[in-house]
Amino acid sequence: MGKNSIYKDARLLSKYISLGIISILFLLFLLITLIGLCVIGINGRPVNADSQEQIIFKVNPNDTTEIISQQLAEDKLIRNETIFKYYLKLNNISSFQAGEYKFSPSMSLKDIATSLKTGKVYIKTAVQFDVKEGSNIELIAGIVEENTSISREEFLGKMKDRDFIKKYQKQYPKMLSNEILNKDLRYPLEGYLAPATYQFTNSNVSVDEIVQKMLQETTNTTYKLYEEEGPLKLTENYELKTLSFHEYLTMSSIVEAEMKNMTDKSRYTSLIVNRLENNPQSALNSDATVRYALKKEPSERLSEKDYSTHSPFNTYGQKGLPIGPINNFSDETARTTIHPPETDYYYYTTTKSGKVLFADTISQQEKNKEKQ
Repeated sequence: MGKNSIYKDARLLSKYISLGIISILFLLFLLITLIGLCVIGINGRPVNADSQEQIIFKVNPNDTTEIISQQLAEDKLIRNETIFKYYLKLNNISSFQAGEYKFSPSMSLKDIATSLKTGKVYIKTAVQFDVKEGSNIELIAGIVEENTSISREEFLGKMKDRDFIKKYQKQYPKMLSNEILNKDLRYPLEGYLAPATYQFTNSNVSVDEIVQKMLQETTNTTYKLYEEEGPLKLTENYELKTLSFHEYLTMSSIVEAEMKNMTDKSRYTSLIVNRLENNPQSALNSDATVRYALKKEPSERLSEKDYSTHSPFNTYGQKGLPIGPINNFSDETARTTIHPPETDYYYYTTTKSGKVLFADTISQQEKNKEKQ
């Protein structure tokens, strides 16, 4: 056999091997595609084609694909949230109209996606309002009055109604302890009405409906965090003390009212912890608590007389935390007060430019004050 014949046979063999590899890769591609189509087909089918159940599904403003897909899966309206996300992406569906939709487990991915895309809303939002971080109940009452038929006085009246409050204690027995029934509290639910965008389909929404939704928001956010990652524990007089949810809200509300950015909130939380743990006889000296006690706005200056006001909220006149929260607070504040850093801070001062300077000692505090 000649060399040419050998080379020819080698080339043929190489060609056959290449064709074989290509064929195998093509078959693998077909197999993966078929498996993918089967997975999509199975997960794209209705959860229960025979279901007659109708579920109201809420879409909030700025809800992302991830949030909607997860909620649909949790409500058992779709089989797989990942498949649904891919379906939306492949069909270029990324924006959704806020409102309440009427979905059923008998609907396919296509049916649900089309409804979300076209904004085929079952019940449109009739009332919507925003409650910002740092809001107290009196501010919330004003927001409610501006956006509903409920007067400020009616809302505040309910906030002082002990029978009204006790009804919610039965619904949320762990979250709403008897600490909220302290007679010296201005409003039992102060700090418990979470900041969020609230929507209602009924234009004649009631105080009951509003409070119910706000407490549910607190349950899903702040209280869930407290249960899963907390509670914060302090060592006072060589004894370990666990902060109750009410105390946790109280501390967080002060941090929210006193500090603006995350770094300052974190440092200020550690300052509070240091004072409570290592010098429990020292006052927290929070101006925000004095303003709350006197119903003064954040922009109003405080006098010497104000600081000496007798009130269970005045942290200049009493030691430790006040008897309750002074406002609600953000998620970032909630996490800061669950996981405070370890520092040696006991003092702070704010410069005219708004910069917050923290100090370990009185001498350092005096030097910081000179920088004002």
